[in-house]
Amino acid sequence: MKTIKKYIFLIATVASLFISGCSEDFLDIKPAGKVDELSFFSDTTNVDMMVSGVYNTFLYKENCDIYDYVRWWLGDVASDMSEAGGDSPTAWGEGYSYDDLSYTAEASILKAIYGSMFNGVNRATQVIENLPQARQLAGDEMKKKIDIRMGEAHFLRAAYYFILARVFGGVPIVDHILLTSEYKTLPRGTIKDVYTLMEKDLKAAIHYLPLESQIAATEKGRASKGAAQALLAKMYVYESSYFTYYGSADPRMGAVQNRWKEAYDMCLEVINSKEYELVGANGETFNTFWSPTTNGFRYLFSVEGNNNKESIFAVQHIHSTGYGNYSFGCALNQFVGPRALIRKDGSFPTQGDHAWGFWVPTHKLYNLFDPNDVRRKVAIGQGPDPETGYPGDSVYGQVTVNGKKVTGFFVIANTTYQATGLENMKYEIGPHNSMIIDGGFQGNTQNMYYIRYADVILLAAEAAMMLDDQANASKYFNMIRARARNCGDGIHPADLAGNVTKQDIMDERAREFAMEGERFFDLVRWKEAYNNINGSTMEWWKNNPSYNGITITYHDKNDFYPIPAIETSKNNNLKQYQGW
Repeated sequence: MKTIKKYIFLIATVASLFISGCSEDFLDIKPAGKVDELSFFSDTTNVDMMVSGVYNTFLYKENCDIYDYVRWWLGDVASDMSEAGGDSPTAWGEGYSYDDLSYTAEASILKAIYGSMFNGVNRATQVIENLPQARQLAGDEMKKKIDIRMGEAHFLRAAYYFILARVFGGVPIVDHILLTSEYKTLPRGTIKDVYTLMEKDLKAAIHYLPLESQIAATEKGRASKGAAQALLAKMYVYESSYFTYYGSADPRMGAVQNRWKEAYDMCLEVINSKEYELVGANGETFNTFWSPTTNGFRYLFSVEGNNNKESIFAVQHIHSTGYGNYSFGCALNQFVGPRALIRKDGSFPTQGDHAWGFWVPTHKLYNLFDPNDVRRKVAIGQGPDPETGYPGDSVYGQVTVNGKKVTGFFVIANTTYQATGLENMKYEIGPHNSMIIDGGFQGNTQNMYYIRYADVILLAAEAAMMLDDQANASKYFNMIRARARNCGDGIHPADLAGNVTKQDIMDERAREFAMEGERFFDLVRWKEAYNNINGSTMEWWKNNPSYNGITITYHDKNDFYPIPAIETSKNNNLKQYQGW
């Protein structure tokens, strides 16, 4: 078992010495005595456990992983490319509110995300402040360990702040262990303020962290130098996008700058390191539960593909069973898997033969793909279509027939209620968990990407385009298409001919990262959310006469989600953006 995953189980007993749980009092972390802290941090095992505790924030559960909620509800359902789904239009009331943009500052998911991400920020800050003091007392080998763990803490603080800034915009800046007087008086910073701290942290992380190839197999899952470089490149792209499309006069942004050149150069640092690759770019196949010759793009979204050569940083999961005991596993596929499967004899399954069907693609996303683009089938599934004769896609599951369990691949069933008639297929991972096995629920071992190499390649293409370097914009843009083509029929999608445009970047990112939680945040940074969401009609509304004619209204305030009301009520210096 991977060392980082092993420590997940151990940190619970020691984390309480230094850090609070995820709650509205997330900033109220009472420092422990210095002598005790230094004694604690002088032990190698304790250092490893505490830093693993910083990673562990990603695994905080609010029914599902908090990081998955960020990608699912806020990054995708709020966009034009997916809908809430479930067994009825309002099966998950709050989830549906991100579909029609009716959410408020009272939303429990927003509260959980805000609190848990700041919990991670504070955990990292505790480590960053204590390790240098412990280092002074350490021997040479311990100093090396401390330096690497220090780099990880800097990276993780930046990673949590990047989520906070994408979701809420500017937030309070916590760069030290807070004094009691600061807990409930910190003002809201600008996005530039957040990025200034992120840049400092990521440059420190780059200095301390090893290359991916230098991390032992037992340590895979920890942050690398490439992870810090990739996140810094992405941060530069976001800052440059805000500068380009909003300007530095927008009070939410602060003094953002044009950093496209820095973004491009940092992407090249990752690319030229040769540490990562686009999996399947040369037509390689892999052995997974799907097939012994699974294409590279499908492989990316399988348990067998965990920590592959394209994975720059991913949330690590291990197997843990039962709804009340999946703290270290991922249960996303239970939430988003198809509602039902068709038995081999063609009969309809019982109610127990299903997952929950949330987070479903829209036909706008479906129609964006070339029909022969392999990425569409990896991301989107559907049941039989009697009009076109399409037989339906299959997933791995188990149904009960005449009292006996039958396991294997079954065709997705069309159910009475379907939000869009399409299913999310990137999180269907077959025999590695109990999804669609008699309604059972348990965690599974599929890792969830925070950033993968394809993102760096497309960010390089976008930055080159913004720098009027069309040769390199086309080069990197078509690397993505070539990989998709070589994972499929070798023909589709064709290379883009001519200059790369903003619309080309927008569409290709939608295809490459379909159902991965990037779409809404991309639309906002491009200032394209209003153009793509306002006036649109959800697909389930179109099929329900009771909602005929209802359209979505997008306001400027929807660029960022409101800070939870529980936080602003306790801190008079924490102000909502206009409209909230």
